[in-house]
Amino acid sequence: MPKYIIGYDLNDSMSQISYFELNNSVPETVANDAEEERLGIPTVLAKRKGVAQWEYGNAAIRAAQTGGSTRVDQLLSFATSGAKIEIEGEAYDATDLLILFVRRSLNLLSMVLSPDDVEYMIITVATLEGKLVDVIERIAKAMPVPRQKIIIQTYEESIYYYLLHQPEDLWERDVCVFDYSGPFLKAYELWMNRTTTPVVAFVDRTDFNEIRLPKFMMKEEESIEKADRIDEMILQISHEYFSNKRVGTVFLLGEGFEGGWCNKTLKFMCMGKRVFQGRNMYSKGACYCGKDKAQPCDLNSRFVFLGQDKLKFNLGLSMYVAGQEEYIAIADAGENWYDSGVTYDLVLGGGKSIPLILTPLDGKGVETIEVELSGLPDRPPKASRLRLVVSFESENRMKIEVTDLGFGEFFPSTGRTWEKIIEFG
Repeated sequence: MPKYIIGYDLNDSMSQISYFELNNSVPETVANDAEEERLGIPTVLAKRKGVAQWEYGNAAIRAAQTGGSTRVDQLLSFATSGAKIEIEGEAYDATDLLILFVRRSLNLLSMVLSPDDVEYMIITVATLEGKLVDVIERIAKAMPVPRQKIIIQTYEESIYYYLLHQPEDLWERDVCVFDYSGPFLKAYELWMNRTTTPVVAFVDRTDFNEIRLPKFMMKEEESIEKADRIDEMILQISHEYFSNKRVGTVFLLGEGFEGGWCNKTLKFMCMGKRVFQGRNMYSKGACYCGKDKAQPCDLNSRFVFLGQDKLKFNLGLSMYVAGQEEYIAIADAGENWYDSGVTYDLVLGGGKSIPLILTPLDGKGVETIEVELSGLPDRPPKASRLRLVVSFESENRMKIEVTDLGFGEFFPSTGRTWEKIIEFG
């Protein structure tokens, strides 16, 4: 049976779903209609009045317009704020409604694949700040796909994976992605440090909050004048943004760049650069990420992405396994901090500390972190069994816990726990 990757772009206004059959070369995008395929699936639910029936996407918008249903939107924002949404006198948890939307929209794939066919599902969102991590985690646990097969990432990482799987001449120089899908203009710049091995890639985001997505009809004279003013504003910003950058390729995303009204900006961007109109970049980039997890290729050994949510170091320890000394990885550079962390039971050879080996990716040199076990009872070597738990509270903050488990009846556990917090600059 073929295996599939699902890339799910979850956005407060429009969401998109792509899928990738591992034996094929490019992801496909699914939608209910042509408009959803072009712009995305509106992240909207509508409850039919007096009945426990829900619609989603454009069907929900149409149902609410008839007056027979209650529309619910901005689901991601409400879920992040922990809000309750009241409908017909009943309070609904916003995250539960968001889960309902995701599950219903995933039914679009039912004619293509089943949950058992999914190798990985990647959920990509604009940011993973504050309580949003907990919200996305709840969504991941509620999916028909097992949690261990679900990866959470940001748009920056989706952009990286999408571009990595385009012809290499497109990203020999820096790449800029302008997203004008609302509510304001955003820019992402992919650049690489090619002096390292592997090459380290970064994606920097810039928000232009003053450039809102216009809601006008191009047939009206006043609206045309407004469009011209916004075109001038984006043109000025583009001049400043591209200065001192070695950009070779530009991708333009979102309905804000459609309709032919942003002509001055487009003409400037096309000078000395290759410009593409992009669609579904985030959901397709998520698919490529899953593909590389399932079937690593040469690109994955040559390049590594270090985004804001990525660990910037390798962490491990030396242990004897079956009489042979081995390096045991605890956390790997390039992994998401919220997906990292391990629990190991180990036997202390001697002394009263556990040395962890930290290797930064910036080449500053290997560092040893000693976890001191002060107060551990005096025991012979290999007579103290310990539980080591390493977790991360952010990409720059690591928590280490060690618990004394004792060693059978001869050396009972004290139940003592040692805790160490490590913060990275």
